[in-house]
Amino acid sequence: MNYRLAKLGLVAATAFAGLAKPTAQETNAPPEAIPVGIEGSRRVVLPGEKLEAAPVGDKSKIILRIHDVFSNGTDKRYDLRYFGFVPGEYDLAQYLRNADGTAPTNLPPIPVHISGILPENHDGKLIEDKPGGVSLPGSYTVWLIGLGGVWFIAAWPLFLLGRKKKTSLGQVDGDDGPDLSDRLRPLVEQAANGTLDTDGRARLERMVFSHWRERLGLPEDGDVAELHHQLKVHDEAGPLLHGLEDWLHRPPGTATVDIPALLAPYRCPE
Repeated sequence: MNYRLAKLGLVAATAFAGLAKPTAQETNAPPEAIPVGIEGSRRVVLPGEKLEAAPVGDKSKIILRIHDVFSNGTDKRYDLRYFGFVPGEYDLAQYLRNADGTAPTNLPPIPVHISGILPENHDGKLIEDKPGGVSLPGSYTVWLIGLGGVWFIAAWPLFLLGRKKKTSLGQVDGDDGPDLSDRLRPLVEQAANGTLDTDGRARLERMVFSHWRERLGLPEDGDVAELHHQLKVHDEAGPLLHGLEDWLHRPPGTATVDIPALLAPYRCPE
């Protein structure tokens, strides 16, 4: 009889303990370590009013958000999601706040573990050294300097060739005709008609300047503005340069030009 009473008392105590609910209950086992930058999740039952995630600061090591909340009797069941930025052990309860912004005082710990991406004994190398590859003597900088020198030697003839093709202001580029007046005529006709573009005018001026520099014995590296002023007051060079300035300000096709007279100083003697 005493044995039966003791057994019934044990069953009743067990049933009563099963009905008693703890203040906080995890609905899943503690999660495994979550790598840095990967989202982890915890589902927990917490007492009290509905909680919110604490604001995130510039130096926060954990970002916590509440994915969902469900009623669980007088408590709340939370689906918590979190990101870690620094490896270590953390308590998500410290990142929860009441609706008024105060920190709750009746929460049990909600531990999580954030693991690093690299092993603790990592040597800092991001590329694994594989033996058997081609190994070049000397440093990387030395090889760069050597390759730069080879490239310079190979490109120097091309650079000189390009220099020969370029002409400075006052040199004629690509006009090898027998008579300068014949080469100037199409450019002068276009200028008089108002159809000469900027490149054509620059080419016309180069040809004129080159001719008079050679004819008057002026230095090649002289000031261009000074040369232009000298030629404008010159008896033979002046008319063409004055004509260019006059045609530039006239409506196209309105200039009356004696082109043969303007080009007479540029014609080769018979």
